[in-house]
Amino acid sequence: MANQVFLVGIGGTGMRCLESFVHLCALGMFDETEVNILALDTDRDNGNFRRVRELIIDSYNKAKGVDKKHYPLKNTLFSAKINHYQFSPDYSKFNTFESLFNYRDAMYHERHKADVANLLLTGNVRTFDLKHGYRAQTHVGSLLMYHAIIDEVENNPRSELRSFIEKLTQTAGTSSSRVFIFGSVFGGTGASSIPVIPKALVKAASIVSPGNELSLNTYFGATLVTSYFSFKLPSDEIRKQQKVVASSDRFSLNSQVAMMFYEADETVKKTYQKFYLMGTENNNFQPSKLDKPITGGQEQENDSHYIELLAASAAFDFFNLPESQLKENKDNQKIDYLFRTRDLDEKLRFSDFVGIQNEEKFARNFGIMVALSFMVNVDIYDFYEQARSGKLIKDNIIGYEDIDNKEIEGLKKYFDLFHFSVDSEKVGDGWLRQLHRSAGGGDKFLFDSSLFSITSYSELKKFSFNKSIFPKGSNFENNQFKIGVFGLGGSIFDTFKGKFKSIGEPDLTNKCEKLTKRIFDTFAILYGFNV
Repeated sequence: MANQVFLVGIGGTGMRCLESFVHLCALGMFDETEVNILALDTDRDNGNFRRVRELIIDSYNKAKGVDKKHYPLKNTLFSAKINHYQFSPDYSKFNTFESLFNYRDAMYHERHKADVANLLLTGNVRTFDLKHGYRAQTHVGSLLMYHAIIDEVENNPRSELRSFIEKLTQTAGTSSSRVFIFGSVFGGTGASSIPVIPKALVKAASIVSPGNELSLNTYFGATLVTSYFSFKLPSDEIRKQQKVVASSDRFSLNSQVAMMFYEADETVKKTYQKFYLMGTENNNFQPSKLDKPITGGQEQENDSHYIELLAASAAFDFFNLPESQLKENKDNQKIDYLFRTRDLDEKLRFSDFVGIQNEEKFARNFGIMVALSFMVNVDIYDFYEQARSGKLIKDNIIGYEDIDNKEIEGLKKYFDLFHFSVDSEKVGDGWLRQLHRSAGGGDKFLFDSSLFSITSYSELKKFSFNKSIFPKGSNFENNQFKIGVFGLGGSIFDTFKGKFKSIGEPDLTNKCEKLTKRIFDTFAILYGFNV
């Protein structure tokens, strides 16, 4: 039976952490695992919210097969089965605190309630538009998010949120379950929701399945992502128009105050077992290419940052911890606060993300995925399409001609998002190239710096990915392969095809997954890794 894990991504930072987690799944870091992801944001039009769905539904899942009968696999890429759920509170009719809680009526008929609202909330906070999130107003957001979750589960039996809760209660009913939550502590939606999500899930589970043991059988972990980016400060005109706008010059202060709360709050201590703290020394990274602050909507589609991969790696750690450790913390209402620092040379290595014990697997799979991005998105290779169209029959590579073209499209879309896209001669930056830039560029992030210096399609076609993936001086600098027979003549593609034909056919049903597994084994042997 597949291992079941549950994740909740909240707000903009949470969405980008989910992206990195999905890429970890694509790298094959969650073998024989069924992953249940809940994307939760108040802003349903948010660009990062949409990008997560696109990554999972239109890319990852299509790579596993266009039919919906996906299965967890092992020792291959795209090994985890991913179920995607999403929830966004509907603020289309009641889009302010005042309208949502009938504040004006309370002024006349229940004045004590209105007085409490006046005491805790300024006029601007009571009247700003909630459709673009909680805008660093955590005291409002925690209240609204908790009740939005409960209301959805009670009144919408067909909602994706309820389906996620049902799946969680089913798992907790037969064994222990683990929920990991992604979000920041300096912003709005994520900062508002992290403290209340465990209680909201437990309450929702009692509605879906009265008498369930979710509170007893479920362990909770979360990221506490402190400030790590900035954006252009809002003008007086925007402040006046939007009433309440998050301002990045306050992120550091917000983070400090939040840390004091998480260290002292008794409710948090009763619900969480592990917190993973992460952030950067400064907020110099600017994820948005826009020259103005955006409160939400389609324009809010920020670039990715290596901190989000670190957050995804924290989830990897949490899901692989011995249950005895989590149980001890739960029984004693104790939270472990974990953090990781960068070395003095500021380089990020594979072990920094997954530890020494998982370093080789992570480097192997990540390197293979990078190599595969060339085999998919560069037309002189385009191995999947050539196999599907029968162009490789002359090389005695057969049996893949009936792969569904939609699966090939999904793979191409995935690698556009993962590494690079190609538009005529122009090379667009995907997730990996954005992470490299956020780490400071050069040789500071995992791979050889030459991989990220490519700016044109002509350079892509000439790049020697057989020997220029892992940097010199790293633990994997010797993991490369020569081209041709005994290193004489031939090409990367000819060398790959020659080795591919010697690899046995995997015992898998879906042809696309079968081809992926065989490609994975081929690259592993060529690069000198154990399969």
